[in-house]
Amino acid sequence: MKRIASLLLLFALAACGTNETRVQTQIGALEPGSTLTLIAPSGEVNVYRPKIGDPDDRYTVGVNAHNGAMLAPLKARREGTGIAVTTPEGASSLLVRVPDRVQFIVRSTEGDVNVTDVTGNVRVIGGDGNVRVMVPGIAQASADRGNLNVTFGATTWPGTLRFSTNRGHIEVYVKQTAAFRVHLHTDDGTLFTDFGLRGTAKGNAETIDGVVNGGGHAAIDIETKKGAIRLLALTPQA
Repeated sequence: MKRIASLLLLFALAACGTNETRVQTQIGALEPGSTLTLIAPSGEVNVYRPKIGDPDDRYTVGVNAHNGAMLAPLKARREGTGIAVTTPEGASSLLVRVPDRVQFIVRSTEGDVNVTDVTGNVRVIGGDGNVRVMVPGIAQASADRGNLNVTFGATTWPGTLRFSTNRGHIEVYVKQTAAFRVHLHTDDGTLFTDFGLRGTAKGNAETIDGVVNGGGHAAIDIETKKGAIRLLALTPQA
């Protein structure tokens, strides 16, 4: 790896009245093929590509805490081919920027997770909160209690992409031309797909197993214990 550098910048921003916001920011560098892992006990997580004009290999993790809350410091450590950043308890929101072609993994305990335009593979492991992902490549997502809305642009991928929640609805958009095997199941809810697949029902449970565009080695597995599942075709814009 060319370098994994981290620079911790701590500063406080005061707003009018009693609505004070405290901010911590970690900045570092990761080369393509490495992994950025975020462990977030609390707070809404918003993830994007680097800002225009920033170096291509720069990552940023910013933490906000409202009403003057004092937070423990961010913690960063080397992990495999990348870096893992743990944010403190009590954070209200997190802003993360992931370098191009860097894999991103987030483990969130409480709070929504939103990932947009990250070019590396994305995996979201959520707790209580909704998950929304819109990326050009490969994505996987899960939550304990929350809805999943995932759009990914890859037409081929190795193995099985998994999407699951214990309690919540799941909506996944896949390119119309992708070829894959599919398994959809809800213990208590309904299934819908516009890929022309038929399923079976038993009581409140429904299951669909099938093949899209000839199938192959790639697969998609979507399951929820309570909620609806929609697997939809992502078609080219006119």
